[in-house]
Amino acid sequence: MAKSELVSAMDELQQRLNPLLRQFGFSKQCRTHSRMTSEGLTQVVGFQMGAFDPPGATYIPGLRENLYGRFAVNLGIYIPEVARHHGGGEPKSVREHNCCIRSRLGRSIAEGTERWWTISSSEALANEVRQLLEAEAFPLFRRFERRDQVLAEFGHLADNNHLIAVPRIVCALILLERGERDEAQRLLALQARDHTRNPSHPAYVINLAQRLGLDIS
Repeated sequence: MAKSELVSAMDELQQRLNPLLRQFGFSKQCRTHSRMTSEGLTQVVGFQMGAFDPPGATYIPGLRENLYGRFAVNLGIYIPEVARHHGGGEPKSVREHNCCIRSRLGRSIAEGTERWWTISSSEALANEVRQLLEAEAFPLFRRFERRDQVLAEFGHLADNNHLIAVPRIVCALILLERGERDEAQRLLALQARDHTRNPSHPAYVINLAQRLGLDIS
């Protein structure tokens, strides 16, 4: 399909899925559907079309694939205080890349693969994505409607997992927003001490703590 045909097919597919998402309280803006929880967290479903690579691009199966003409469905949970201090600031319109908890529809953790579909406006494809939204996306969003759920799931984690890159930092920022400075400071101190995979990361955490008025040096 030509570019305009791909865009039209993607538009039509979203329109087929929009009634289900609207039923669950999601509003649509371009390729992003989002809803806000009672605690002010934003849950996001984002449709990502594969980029067109310039002529001569080299593709390596399993490492760099040709994704033009394909799409993925990204999922995210946005927490304002985390974005404010650790995510580039609070955007006017939340997109999946602004979220600190992120996943992708159809992702296989065991196999380490991510699902990209060939763009089509067919009802069969819409039904497949609908089923995955109901089986994966909505249960994920129910897990993270409140900050207490985020703290309960990630507060004990020392390092990243498939949903969140730096659980201690996210939890520390939630706790600090609540006024729990001592626990926030403890988590950031642990993060600066234990996270050794990236040599520059401890300095980043110390600087973040200083900007927050915490001393972990």
